[in-house]
Amino acid sequence: MRSAALSVFTLFCSLFFAASAQADRCQQIRAGLDIGSGTTKIAVARVNVCQQRIEKVLYQDQRAVAWNDALAHSADNQLSPAVTHEGAAALQQLVAHAQRFHPQRISGVATAVFRNASNGQAVIEQLQRQSGAQISIISQQQEAMLGFLSAKAALNDPAVRDEQLLVWDIGGGSMQMTAWRQQAGKPVADIYRGRLASVTLKNFILTVLKNSPEAKSPNPIGSWRQSVLRFVQFYATNEVSPQIKQDVAGRRVIGIGGVHGFSIRNQLPGKPNHYTLATLSQLSQQQVWKGDSELQGDYRATDVSNLLLVEGYMQALKMDEVEIVEASLIQGVLLQ
Repeated sequence: MRSAALSVFTLFCSLFFAASAQADRCQQIRAGLDIGSGTTKIAVARVNVCQQRIEKVLYQDQRAVAWNDALAHSADNQLSPAVTHEGAAALQQLVAHAQRFHPQRISGVATAVFRNASNGQAVIEQLQRQSGAQISIISQQQEAMLGFLSAKAALNDPAVRDEQLLVWDIGGGSMQMTAWRQQAGKPVADIYRGRLASVTLKNFILTVLKNSPEAKSPNPIGSWRQSVLRFVQFYATNEVSPQIKQDVAGRRVIGIGGVHGFSIRNQLPGKPNHYTLATLSQLSQQQVWKGDSELQGDYRATDVSNLLLVEGYMQALKMDEVEIVEASLIQGVLLQ
């Protein structure tokens, strides 16, 4: 009898320790970086690599680095030593804070400005050497797919199907919309890869409308509001594919990235997790008359034009509401 009980006990212990070992193998502390055209973001999280799930975010932060502005004012299409030094310092600060959590890996992605700069790869290699992080420049297609993965992870709702969502990601130098649908029994991704984004619209206002290319901010935009909206509407109407326009109807539009989650959300009263076209239009009519001294934060130069960018796209695509989800590309980086 004692022998049988001992066997049962031994079997239980074996199963328990095997399960514990499996759980330990599934758990990793990871750090993810998203080096965008205007902002460098980092997050450290405990990730279940077996179930592909972010279990807990331990640390997150970001720094403003005007990569895209620097490239726009470059005479040779190169990122200058000055902005590279600034970007490296910001990255080293973020990585130093992340190291306190002893991540098993620090990896990240770099986006539009590094794709466009002739020395983009050389700059990323320098950032890697100075920070110790593994960083890859990704294509806009990869950026769109990673954004969708990040949004889905941030929603953290197993009941949500890919076909119910359209993920809209706006950064400093590029814009992506991604939707999945079934075609002949197989999943197909519809992707809009746009070049009109936060910094590019700001520069359009300064150079084309205001004829002030050396100015750092277009604020106050004032009576130029309707001209900006007409330009954005025309651009969106002609550049976004009919399939994406069709996808918009009947889906939850999920806004991710700095423009939705930071710039627009922080300007809305109460910082809500969704907004309507009517609310956005009312807000933009008020904000366009404000100068930089009446605005707050590191992104004042693009905050108001961001409102017009999103408002114009929503009008052109007949989009009534956007749901804000706190996600960038980092969630996807952490899960990969």
